[in-house]
Amino acid sequence: MEALSGNGIEAYEQQLSAARSAFGAHPGVSGLFSAEMNARVLHLFLIHFSALGVHMTEPVENWIRTAGERCDALGYHDLGRALQAHAKSEADHHRLMIEDTRRLVAHWNSCYGDVFTPERFLEMPGTPGVIRYRKLHQDIIGGNAPYAQLAIEYEIENLSVSYGPSLIRQCMTLLPQGALSGLSFLQEHVELDVGHTQFNRKQLGELLSAHPEATMDLVAAGEGALAAYADFVDDCLRMAVSLSETSLS
Repeated sequence: MEALSGNGIEAYEQQLSAARSAFGAHPGVSGLFSAEMNARVLHLFLIHFSALGVHMTEPVENWIRTAGERCDALGYHDLGRALQAHAKSEADHHRLMIEDTRRLVAHWNSCYGDVFTPERFLEMPGTPGVIRYRKLHQDIIGGNAPYAQLAIEYEIENLSVSYGPSLIRQCMTLLPQGALSGLSFLQEHVELDVGHTQFNRKQLGELLSAHPEATMDLVAAGEGALAAYADFVDDCLRMAVSLSETSLS
């Protein structure tokens, strides 16, 4: 890992720039916005994203609360209390993904005549990207730097702000109007995560001002979060392409 220049949040942002660029260049991510993307694959991507995303969204409230409790126990009292309070805002977001899955599957069946059930997707086991993402949270929360959970949240919620609007535009361009009812999670988080990202950035700045020695733990967690989430997006896209080809044969 390269030496840091600058201080506090500026040093963190500088060090994360390469990982953020790598996320955008990842084939699974860039493929979503390709001119070659078609409606069938995008529709199936959204189904997989919503269904598999439940595995990654349902634990978030508990992850943040537990990280806050551990921070408090280790003497990071302000951050610990802030995280525990913030955890409540993440409750039940997975329910949006479940409902989106149901709507997207129903609309797929009406468009293409297939008889998929939502359970086919909602009961899928976690993919390698999902497993990597969950393990990252568990390792951070159970390790010596639970405050690094903050970097994970910052990077992932910033993706909603950075990529969410473009993905919604891609959906509006390629998908029929009825399918757009299955974007409630994405649409809500594009709006909500502006505030959440500001919260996380403020907390990161305060933590780094008081504890500059925490920088490398935060950087590692942020990089890990982006890499795991890129894997998850790639998993969803590859499964969508495969199912699209199968359903056409």
